[in-house]
Amino acid sequence: MSDFSAAMDDMDATLLDSLKDGRVDFLTASGSVAVEGLDAIVEQDVERINDVSGAVDRVVTICVLKGALGSYDRKGAFRSNAGEPVKLMAGKTMHLDGIESDDGSLITFYVRP
Repeated sequence: MSDFSAAMDDMDATLLDSLKDGRVDFLTASGSVAVEGLDAIVEQDVERINDVSGAVDRVVTICVLKGALGSYDRKGAFRSNAGEPVKLMAGKTMHLDGIESDDGSLITFYVRP
């Protein structure tokens, strides 16, 4: 890994640590824990164009470090981590519903209950 790439990864991790809403666990489609304790930014009321109706929907997104997530199950889900919970996700499992953005370091998913 180049020095620049390592510096960018460190910067993204530092920014996420300061902006995070808490930690989440990533679950496989079968419900088993794949990755535990990911720092996450959880946004509510993000606008998304509905491909079928053309209407603007208000959705939830979850942003995590792509490297910390590793390879993931596209039918997986996130839940709030017990150690550092995300208030917006209390008691909910949020299933992947698409990728909002992926810059190679941070990945943001559309999620639904």
